[in-house]
Amino acid sequence: MLNADVRQLEYFVAAADAGSYSSAAKVLYVSPQAVSKSVQALERHLGVMLFDRGPNGISLTEFGRQFRERASELLDAFGQLEAMADDYRHQHTEAVSVGIHSLCFREHGGTIDWNDLLLFHEEHCEIDTSFIEMRGGSIVEDVAKGSLDFGISVLPTECPVDVDGILLRSFPLAALVSGDRFLAGKQQVSIEDLRTGQLVLFSEEDSFNNRLIEEAAKEQVVYDVSPLRIRADSDMGFLLNRNLFSVRPLQHARRTTMSDAMRILPIVNGKGESVEIALYLSGIKVGFFPSPIGHSST
Repeated sequence: MLNADVRQLEYFVAAADAGSYSSAAKVLYVSPQAVSKSVQALERHLGVMLFDRGPNGISLTEFGRQFRERASELLDAFGQLEAMADDYRHQHTEAVSVGIHSLCFREHGGTIDWNDLLLFHEEHCEIDTSFIEMRGGSIVEDVAKGSLDFGISVLPTECPVDVDGILLRSFPLAALVSGDRFLAGKQQVSIEDLRTGQLVLFSEEDSFNNRLIEEAAKEQVVYDVSPLRIRADSDMGFLLNRNLFSVRPLQHARRTTMSDAMRILPIVNGKGESVEIALYLSGIKVGFFPSPIGHSST
């Protein structure tokens, strides 16, 4: 039996067609050394020279020309087999798309690692899964429209009635404030305490802002809102020496705020309970989910 792998045949045919190892390497996106070593290994397996080497490059031997023809036929056959497998997989694999809130990912302060999603895809090849990083506001809307199968995000205040879901986890909210001037000496901050400052809205996720504002309304607290709207990765220097605060999930703030001049204060309500935001796995109501999510933010 021929002791050669498909890659060796592929590299040999590419070198034969290109006329040199360097030209073949460009087509294959590998180094010329990789092509040369692969062809030499194939020749050792066969016990026959495939190329004549000379000062002007390489040329096929008489046997090499015969072998190239059969090798090309074999590679074509392998290609047809792969295409057959792809067709079968597409016909028998269910496609699922999942939109994931950007802040859920590790690089943005969350816990999801892209490598774990790739591993999931490899272990569940019977499902053709697409994982899409998205801004939070559009995920549930896309689930409701059917352009996404599932979403992992904070729910909007008014959730579409056709959307159902499962609570994944609740995260405590925190206020980002500057230095020692504003709320000096506080290790945590109450909804009432924040009344003395001005809220800078987080432009990428209204749910965080709305969650705090709704909880404040229960205690008849109304915040003064700054005209500023900022992104998660904005330079927060403008908060320094001002009575301004911005709302973040506590976990996100601790992982992404590097400035020693900024303080991260967990937010509690009038009962001393942590103010939290809920993360849901959402989808269309098709009987998949065991219970409805309703329209609650907790």
